[in-house]
Order: sequence, then C-alpha cells, then structure tokens
Amino acid sequence: MKNMIKLVKPNRKYYQLYKDMMDEWNMEGSRIAPWPLHLKYHTLQYFDEMINRVQEVEAGENLEGYSASTTYWLYDDKRNILIGASNLRHYLTKAGLKTWGHIGYGIRPSERKKGFATQLLKLTLEEARIKNIDKVLLGAYVGNIASWKVMEKCGAELENIVIEDETGLPIKRYWIVLK
Repeated sequence: MKNMIKLVKPNRKYYQLYKDMMDEWNMEGSRIAPWPLHLKYHTLQYFDEMINRVQEVEAGENLEGYSASTTYWLYDDKRNILIGASNLRHYLTKAGLKTWGHIGYGIRPSERKKGFATQLLKLTLEEARIKNIDKVLLGAYVGNIASWKVMEKCGAELENIVIEDETGLPIKRYWIVLK
C-alpha cells in the first residue's frame, strides 16, 4: 500500500499523535508554525480547548482583529503519524497583507528535508482554491531558506522583502496565482 499523505482537520482522535508531534517539536527547540501550534495541548482538556479555538476561528467567531482561518494537519495514514500543520486564512486583514499572508505552515523536525513541506503547501493551496481564493500571499523569514524554496517550488513569485515589526527581521513575501 502506498503512503497516503493527506490533510485532516484537528480532531480529538489525533490527540496522542498531536502530542507526540508537538513534544518532539518543543524538545528540538526550533520555531513552531503555524500559530495554532502555540496553543496548550499537554492535557486532554487543553487539547479540547485548542480544538474548540481553531473551530471557532474557522467559523469566524472571536477573531480579535485577525481573519477567519482553517487549520489542517498533514497526516500519513500508513505510518499513523502527524507530519506537520498549516493554517489557511480565508481573507487578509491589513496586518496579514503587510507581512505573512494567507498560509502558515510547518513540519515537525524529524520529517524535514523529505519533501513534506512541498506536499503540505500544495494540499493547502488546493484548499485555498476550494475557498475561491485565487491569489495567495505567503511569507518566510529571509533566513528560512527551506521555506522560501518550498514556496518557489510551488510556483511562488517574489514580490518584495519587508521588515517584521515585532522582531525587525526581514520577510520574503511571495504570491502564487491559483488557476
């Protein structure tokens, strides 16, 4: 049987797989993206609260100035493992248009450099098409060479480099036109 890599939405049935992924990520110490992965998950109660929060944001509720967005996890059903996550903003706020754009994504440390980021971004772009988003903005820190190479591999064209207000770090911003 061929590996079936697919997007799944956050669900309680993935609790242990999610915990394993996030424990690995936190132990390794690299930057964790997208934003929903910053929510507490260590207990089933925290996990349920995280699930509720991402569902609330997807429904456009309690956005606190942010855009509605959908969170996906990249799941390998043959190995029964969560590989990474993406978050697709349904529209851009002024802040979203200024820096990061429509999609944030990340791959757990042990699964990097295996082509999964490209798969994750391509699958998330398909979801953007379904949501009638015809032009997707993406951003990556200039130093995150792997991420912007993935974007370029997926057809992204560089628009510019901006400076992030919070960190002062340069962000490469790309557009992908969906056909």
